[in-house]
Amino acid sequence: MTTTAAAAARRVTYQLETLWDYDYVPTHDELATLYETAKKNQWNGSAAIDWTRPVGAEGPVLNVQMAFLGTDFFPKLSVEERKEVEVRVSAWRLSQFLHGEQGALVVCGQLVNSIPELDAKLYASTQVVDEGRLHKIYPVDPLLKSLLDEILATNLWELKLLGMQMIVEGLAIAAFNVMRKQTGDPTLAQLLDYVLQDEGRHVNFGYFALRRSIPNMEPAKREYLENFTFKACDQLYARDEQTGFRSVKNVWSEMGWDGEAIWRDTVTHSQTTKSFNSFLFQENLMPRLKRLGLISERIAPRYQELGLLD
Repeated sequence: MTTTAAAAARRVTYQLETLWDYDYVPTHDELATLYETAKKNQWNGSAAIDWTRPVGAEGPVLNVQMAFLGTDFFPKLSVEERKEVEVRVSAWRLSQFLHGEQGALVVCGQLVNSIPELDAKLYASTQVVDEGRLHKIYPVDPLLKSLLDEILATNLWELKLLGMQMIVEGLAIAAFNVMRKQTGDPTLAQLLDYVLQDEGRHVNFGYFALRRSIPNMEPAKREYLENFTFKACDQLYARDEQTGFRSVKNVWSEMGWDGEAIWRDTVTHSQTTKSFNSFLFQENLMPRLKRLGLISERIAPRYQELGLLD
């Protein structure tokens, strides 16, 4: 490992039991189906996508007019500035995707060891392959980093499933969907189509596995999962200057602009932020958390205060 690579690497210490399951009769029909689907839909990034196409030649990597619709700052930008925004914001977005996918790769490797039933182990093994595909990279956003660090370091396989499969993968689906709608580049569009296919299975894996384990969970552990989930949602729900992926301010500062002012503008006015929040929370995460029983009478008022529950 080079000095530069060593500086970028992070060692996370955790302790997990490796659980062997000698009962090879399938017990989760849903997970068995997901496993077969995952095997059938495996794709090779080197062969499935035509990487010879010049990026951005057939359409913008990021339709910035769509991405920043509703903001005050964007209409004032020159053509040259809009092009630079396209390049830099695309690089920042894809960098966060890359960091998140590496986190998912490592967590799924942990789940193969620690999750108790063979059906779940088999599916987790297919996800390790999925997450290894995505190849100036911006540093990982501090919010994403803190979330991944907690998921990686925990000894509870249930928290790994909840944090990675339900929250981080749900976040990825929302982000990939937004970017898919905002790109005119066929190479990126094709890549996102393949990745979205994978991410949908990953979220279902977490949901099906947790649906079986949560009803019999001891109250203290269940409360711990509820608290973890609420804290993550509180931080991810971009609604003011202290929430959301704030490292994008570095992009604006690099361009010599007031990063704080543009961040406030986008959080308050951007249709992208509103669409992302709606897709992540209202359409996906909150309904699944309700069905799993992770929004108890104890924690529900706190979600209501955020505006995520009626």
